[in-house]
Amino acid sequence: MLASAASLLNVPVVILDVGTDSPAKQVIKPLSRDLEHVDGSFADSIKIKELAEKVDVLTVEIEHVDADALGRIKAESSEAKLEIHPSPKTISIIQDKFKQKEHLSQNRCPVSEYLPIDTTLPITSIENAVLKLGIPLMLKSRTLAYDGRGNYAIHAVDQISSALSALGDGTRALYAEKWVTFKKEIAVMVVKGADGEVRSYPAVETVHKDNICHLVFAPLRSGDATLGRRACDVAEAAVRTFEGAGVYGVEMFLMEDGKEPIFYLHLS
Repeated sequence: MLASAASLLNVPVVILDVGTDSPAKQVIKPLSRDLEHVDGSFADSIKIKELAEKVDVLTVEIEHVDADALGRIKAESSEAKLEIHPSPKTISIIQDKFKQKEHLSQNRCPVSEYLPIDTTLPITSIENAVLKLGIPLMLKSRTLAYDGRGNYAIHAVDQISSALSALGDGTRALYAEKWVTFKKEIAVMVVKGADGEVRSYPAVETVHKDNICHLVFAPLRSGDATLGRRACDVAEAAVRTFEGAGVYGVEMFLMEDGKEPIFYLHLS
């Protein structure tokens, strides 16, 4: 989407992605040899550095990148004033769902109840989470979790071993999240400028099938005329807590009691 908009404005863009036929590379044709696209993974620190050397502003489409590499590049490029948006610190927080929840909670943004899982004693730690948060319980991977991947719903204590096995057998950092009943899922796209100004697009309702977004209803379907604005207010407040410009996708559940806790936040 960024490449498509940039092409209409004649803004040169260099893309880092695997292969020559990725969607963004098909939209933007390099204007010169110096601005040729980079072939490689956006999690490859060497390739990220190669991209950084070609641009004045570096941004990301998805949070699953090497945030540490971006941080080092930013520190090394202080004199050259390379801009990285959102900041490497923000990307690091967002890509770890537990750190993300801690950040939002510390900034008084509404989130569900959650607990860390001790990787040295995972079974005992999950059992303790069950006692504190109840059953059913969502066990989640802290990183590389999206579209239902990295999640396991525990409906009985005897499922704990199966859940742990499905999520890496103790090799992945995990956290537990309280199971909640909700009316519908809501999403808001929020744009934050380099000057800190925050604006949002109207809220929409998302319907998922097999944990993947299947339908989007716009405008938001609700008999409550204030719901859309309230959802945008929650989303904008969350985005204001993060450093750096960017377009953020905020997803939340509308609770049975009418509250809108943000359960997770991702870059879009």
